[in-house]
Parts: sequence; structure tokens; C-alpha cells
Amino acid sequence: MTDHSTPREGLLAIGTTLANGKYRIEKYLASGGFGNTYMAIDTAFDERVAIKELFIKGVCGRMDNATDISISLTENQRTFNAQREKFRKEARRLRKLENKHIVRVHDLFDENGTTYYVMDFIEGESLSTRLKRTHQPMTEAEVLPILGQVLDALETVHNEGIWHLDLKPANIMVDDKDNVQLIDFGASKQLRNADGNSLSTSSALACTPGYAPSEQMEQNIEKFGPWTDLYALGATLYHLLTLQQPPSPSDIDEDATEALKLPAAVSKKTADLIKWLMKPNRKMRPQCVADVKQFLAETPTKPQPKPQSKPQPSKSATKTADDDGDTILKGGKSTKTSTQANTRNTTSTTEHKGKSNKTVIIGSILALVIVGAFGYGMWHDRSEAQDASVAVDSDSVAAEVVQKSVTNLMVSVNAGPKNMRNYAYTGSIADTIGALPQGFGTAKFEKYGSIPAATYSGHFTNGLCNDQTGNATLKFDNGDTYKGTFNNGYYEQGTYTLKDGSYFTGTFKEGNPYKGKWYNSDGSFSEEIGK
Repeated sequence: MTDHSTPREGLLAIGTTLANGKYRIEKYLASGGFGNTYMAIDTAFDERVAIKELFIKGVCGRMDNATDISISLTENQRTFNAQREKFRKEARRLRKLENKHIVRVHDLFDENGTTYYVMDFIEGESLSTRLKRTHQPMTEAEVLPILGQVLDALETVHNEGIWHLDLKPANIMVDDKDNVQLIDFGASKQLRNADGNSLSTSSALACTPGYAPSEQMEQNIEKFGPWTDLYALGATLYHLLTLQQPPSPSDIDEDATEALKLPAAVSKKTADLIKWLMKPNRKMRPQCVADVKQFLAETPTKPQPKPQSKPQPSKSATKTADDDGDTILKGGKSTKTSTQANTRNTTSTTEHKGKSNKTVIIGSILALVIVGAFGYGMWHDRSEAQDASVAVDSDSVAAEVVQKSVTNLMVSVNAGPKNMRNYAYTGSIADTIGALPQGFGTAKFEKYGSIPAATYSGHFTNGLCNDQTGNATLKFDNGDTYKGTFNNGYYEQGTYTLKDGSYFTGTFKEGNPYKGKWYNSDGSFSEEIGK
């Protein structure tokens, strides 16, 4: 079955030309929360290139067969403008990175009401795609040559004072000769100036659970450094060699031996390297790429971290530059018979009785769990709702706010239905009395009446689910799952999968599927709503 986690709405049509005919769209490659990527032909040289388009899910729209994007709300326009500048800086940042293992940017231009940049088209596949294709872990002999190339790429990145901040198998491209290129610098951030001095910043970043160390999970930007990417490198090695999801920093801290079990075929030296890279305490990890290269060149029985009172990046990791940052990116059947049915989608129910029943179930769950539990602004006056709301930009969490990590903290709110007023929270929270969840975390809601228990995993702002990565999840104990974006507690755009395997992918309105497509459990198309 094909991947359906990312809706393919709002894409440019195949054959569309850009930059006065210089580029012609040939194929869709991928989508994230902040952009679409296409394979195109450079018509002047008859060469394939990759083109990334700024297209923010939930903010930008595009009618069928249209090229220009549309942005309806003023606040969405402000969000788009801010992300547009970051998008341009991302392109410029990549442009200046001179390394054969880093994708190179060739062009940057505005068109169709948005911005594009053109980069090398990479022949090959990501390491995550390779693992899905082979259904087996890689051997140490396969991994080590890739490791060396990734280290070379990271060294170049860190020498410019840039942290990648989303290193993982999906962002490592490999061709049929195992030549590596590091991609997707949408989350990268420059936090030092040319003299190596730290720059202040008020923006926070999304992260990928399992690959993000504690300082990144806690959005503690002042503690970011080369060691942050090196943790992700260790997690990547772990996944490549085991096919297992990397453990959380807390699990490693509790029992590293149990959490970081590796196949018996993996050498002690490589196992020690992974354990060193994935130390929960950033000061106990390698402080720069040079430390890792030195370890690989030597044959110690166990890496010995250098004690220090404060992380001091080596010369190879201290040059840095600006304070902009980007975040990466990523129901029930049709509402035609839902108790909250959209009247614009009303049709006969006789031929889709099963779908209609599922719609009722989904509609009730979505409406009560999402709108009721997290719809904070609906239960307060306008001024309070404004205080609780955030922009779509996931960089909205202030980094200068002192945060801490909590486990199973009981959170109570004076809003929403009784089943959702209290929940257990694990994750980041401001270190102040009475603070609400802030940053990345999980919330566990108990069963209440006919509404099943559920667990949310994603970002919070002031106690509300606000996540534009496209990877936030809400898993119900009855087997239903939603994955996608949240905006002030609402499902926004994503995929709702029923326990029978059928799924809806598209946009949601007031807790109900609004515009998108239904698919059967085998991946075959079922119906489209909201045309």
C-alpha cells in the first residue's frame, strides 16, 4: 500500500513551467508541513533538478489546476511572510555549504505568490526508504562507510556554525554506489556569529522523537550545539543496525544497557560509539565531529568523555552566524450523515451505510476529544482565547522561557467537557507555578462514557495542542489513529485511520472530515468529499 500520511493537495500540475519556462515540473517527490518538492527539467541544459516550493499546510491553498497560491486570513499572511523569509535564508544557507555530501542550491526565485529554490536532483533513495524496501537492518559493514560521509557533511555544517537539528535516516540520501548526501535543512539553525559568540533567539523548533536529545525536546536552544546533531547521528546508527525506534533520552538514562541493545554482530567499538553519542547528558557526548573521527581512528576499549564545566566546541565547531530558524515539516468517513454533517456534502446514505456509521463515530470522537478538550478558546471570552492562541508557525515557543521536563504531571483545566478536564502530561513545561504544557510532550486522557481513552503526542502551547510538523498523533484505545497537524487544539490537516484500516486524508473542520478523500483498507480509492 502506498504511503498516505501526507495529503497531495495543492500541488502544481505536471507540466507546469516556472521561471519563464526555465524549469518544467515532471514529477512530485515529497511534501512536508512547510513545502512541496518536485523533480523538474532544466530546459536549457536538459538536466533533472529538484525544486522546493514554500507551501504551508493549513495556511496556503491552491485551487485545482491553478498555479498561484491563496492565503485567506490576515494572520495567515503574517505567518506566511515570516516563513517565506526563513525559506529564503534556508536556500542561502545551503548555497554556501561547499561539500559533495550536502545538496547544493542553484537558483532562488519568487513566482505564483510564493518562493522556490532549485537544487541538485539526487539519484537514489533515503536510508529510511531503503530499510522499508529491504525489511531488514543494515550490517555494520554497510553502515560504517555511510557514517564517514555523514561525519564529513556535519563537519562542514558545524564549521559554519549551523546545526542541522533533524538528522535521521529519512534525511540521508544514498545512491547505488553508497554515495551520501545530507538533505532537508528546514530545521537548521545558526546560533553563533562569525566570532563564535552566541546569538540570542526567541524561536523554538520542532523535532523528531527518538532522534532529538533532551535539550532539543525541551526547546532549550541555548544548549544546542554540535553535540545535538551527534546525538541524532547515534540514534540514526541505532535504527540502521536494529530497525528499532531509538529509545528516548529518559529510557537511556534509566538503563542504557537495556535501552541500547544492539545485535551481537555489531562490534564493541561501534556499540560504544553509539552509547557515547547518545549520552542523555550533552556534556558527556562528543563535543564535535573531530572527537568522533579521533575515536574511530583509534582503538580504545571505551570512549572517555572529556570532563568540563561548560561545553567548549572545538575550533572546527565554533564559527556561526544568524538567528533565524525553520521547523520541519509534515477521521472517519464522510460527514454526509454525521450528527454534525456538512450540508454542502449531503448525499444519499443508502449506498454507503457502513461509511456513514463510521462517520458518526469519528464525528463524536473528534468533536468531544478535540473541540471539547483542547478547544480552549471556545470556552472563554475573546480576550482569553487570544492569549491562549498561537500562530501556525511552530517557532512560536519562546526559547528564553526557562523550562523543565515533567513526567505524568496531572494537569487540570477549567474548560471543556468533564472527560477532558484532567490529564496526565509528560514533556516540557515552563518552570513557573501553575504553568501549562509548553513544548513537546504527551497527554493521556482516560475513557469517559462512550469516548475511548486516547494519547496525544506532539507540541503544546499554553496547554493547547499546536503542532505544524505534520507528525502529531492522537491514538485512541479503540484502535483509531489521527496523524497530522493541530492548530489551537483542532485537527487541521492529516490522516484519520479507523481500526479496520480504512482512512480519510485531507482537512478537518470543527472536528469532522471536511475536504479530502476516503480510502479502503487495501489502499484503493473509496470516495471524495468537499469537492
